[in-house]
Amino acid sequence: MSDDTSVRLFCLPYEGASAGVYLPWAEALGSSVVVTPVELPGRGRHPRRRPCGRLEPLLAEILPYVARMRDRPFALYGHGFGALLAYEIAARLEWQYDAVAERLYVSGAGVPYRPAPEHAVSQLPDAELLRRLGRRGRIPPGALDPSRAPRVLPALRADLAVLESYRRDPRHVVHCPVTAMGGSEDRSVGGADLAAWRRCTRRSLRVDTVPGGHYFPLTARWELLDTFSRDLMRPRVRASRAGGGLPRVPAGSRPYEPAVGPGTGNKSCPVSPVSPSWPAEVTV
Repeated sequence: MSDDTSVRLFCLPYEGASAGVYLPWAEALGSSVVVTPVELPGRGRHPRRRPCGRLEPLLAEILPYVARMRDRPFALYGHGFGALLAYEIAARLEWQYDAVAERLYVSGAGVPYRPAPEHAVSQLPDAELLRRLGRRGRIPPGALDPSRAPRVLPALRADLAVLESYRRDPRHVVHCPVTAMGGSEDRSVGGADLAAWRRCTRRSLRVDTVPGGHYFPLTARWELLDTFSRDLMRPRVRASRAGGGLPRVPAGSRPYEPAVGPGTGNKSCPVSPVSPSWPAEVTV
């Protein structure tokens, strides 16, 4: 039996952002939790590609990458728009690959739903778009920087378009524990929004409040990394670090069961047979 007890943590970016925002997490977590950012078209290492404003083509690109990288137990984390992607990926991995995540982290987001047309903002002029987002404390970093806005705004519009056209399939109920995280000063996501994730899992839901506003992953990094360490570090890793004061693995955590090939699948959710070249795993 392998002595490798690591867990791979797939990280999905918030609206308008590159998955590179998660690169600093790798060094902090070390090799026990293998941080694996999932980059989206039109940003980061794929700046020349057009951002994708439709959910199904976007998932058809990134799902094969995530599925291919399932070489060990895995968890998913997504913030804002990334929470929707992490949730959809977790559900489709179950249907199509019989692969259940160790845990799904949905951060800075309630259960995604299709807003009323009057609340749609993706097609507004730049100034009005930013004004509307600013009222909710949701202007992504870089959107107001003249040197970065030409890259951030197209990606932001595409991500918002996906959110605005999204319809949740009620069959998307995952079989892994879910942790819903919210910022203590986030005006756009409240406790009721986070608690609503309960209907999306057949396992337990935990709601965590983290200091900060909507973009608390940038300001409360250590609180999040402590949570990942507590939840995901395997027993043998903890034993080897007994002097470091790491918390124990929660009682009743599910042992890893490797994927056994395609499951029944959801044939209405196409998967591209060829995936693009995505960033290699990030570990130290």
